Amino acid sequence: MMKFMGVAAASGPATLSLNANASVNTHRSLFEETKLGTLTLKNRIIRSAASQYRATVDGDPTEDLMRVHRELAEGGVSLIITGLTYIMPEDQYGNGGTGLYDDSQIEMYKKVVQNAHDHGSKIAVQLAMVGPQSNYRTDRRKVYGASKVPHPIYGTIPNQVMTKEDINFAVDAFANAAVRAQKSGFDAIELHFAHNYLVSQFLFPYYNDRKDEYGGPIENRARFAFEIVEAVRAAVGPEFPIIAKVHGRDYLGSLAGGNTQEENLFVAKGLAERGITALDISGGNKVRGMGEFHPDIQNEKDQSYFADDAKFISDNVDVPLIVTGGNRTPKLMEEILANTKNIQAFGFGRTLLSEPDLANKWKQDPSHRPRCLACNWCIANYGTQKSQCILNASRAYITPGH
Repeated sequence: MMKFMGVAAASGPATLSLNANASVNTHRSLFEETKLGTLTLKNRIIRSAASQYRATVDGDPTEDLMRVHRELAEGGVSLIITGLTYIMPEDQYGNGGTGLYDDSQIEMYKKVVQNAHDHGSKIAVQLAMVGPQSNYRTDRRKVYGASKVPHPIYGTIPNQVMTKEDINFAVDAFANAAVRAQKSGFDAIELHFAHNYLVSQFLFPYYNDRKDEYGGPIENRARFAFEIVEAVRAAVGPEFPIIAKVHGRDYLGSLAGGNTQEENLFVAKGLAERGITALDISGGNKVRGMGEFHPDIQNEKDQSYFADDAKFISDNVDVPLIVTGGNRTPKLMEEILANTKNIQAFGFGRTLLSEPDLANKWKQDPSHRPRCLACNWCIANYGTQKSQCILNASRAYITPGH
């Protein structure tokens, strides 16, 4: 069971300094159209990927999952990014997690896509490999890893340190899943290269002590991610939107096994050079307990806590950016838009879990204060129950059989 990922704001990103910079844009509204490559969004509000644990035991989507998507679409969200979706059965991360690993699932996902479209939203699927960042059935599944390093939260130790053949197999699995997503009608895909999941672990020296071409300097540690993007882009063609979720900063420090901000910038540049349509900027680490879900962010100075990191990338990489993390106030988000070059949209997780109609509420009243308290109850038991806000909690949501 994962503990609350609470950490004092002082240990995280610095207070926003965007207002100190000269404006680089005319006024941009949260509720105007924007584009991510060929993908046109009706506003800048995106439901960031959040695992719902509402799939079948085989990872197939359910009506309950589509109900969640309907509420978000009807609530005014422009783009829904589905929860973490595994791409091979041996990497299943939990009971109720979604998977897209077999062609037989395409027809089911067509219904997921149509459901979102019918209710006014675009939809993307987030593809990922989990590796040791899960303690689900570790005695019965192949746990891939960059190195044989125990996960600091779950204690899971990889039982399969990836060989070159394993890496090639994984790259192909990403490409095949991307094609399935495209055939299902998804408007985009997101590749999860953040939050200490498997590809992110290759990037982190803490998890990666390899001595081959996938270890050592950042040029090697980024190789797995780069190969995935190259294969996926080749598989889906030059126009299909591909988003990558990456860290702007890890807040761990290179001496403790993290990356420097310049190393994360190297990754962002390399992804852009290989055909990424947009970057979804997050951050944090799961080594010292500073996850991406910061608690107690009601004051503006604590909100949009990855915006400065995103601005650093925006100043150096010419692709559209999404900023995920602690976005709570439309006025502040529009200040960020006015003071950055490439930030185009904002990702929301906990707030939309609490209020799926938040976009509509803000459109009617920009001063509306989200009711989400960032208490992190919704993720305290991640994987042991269906995702929900404590303010919406009901015994009917609890998933049996875990």
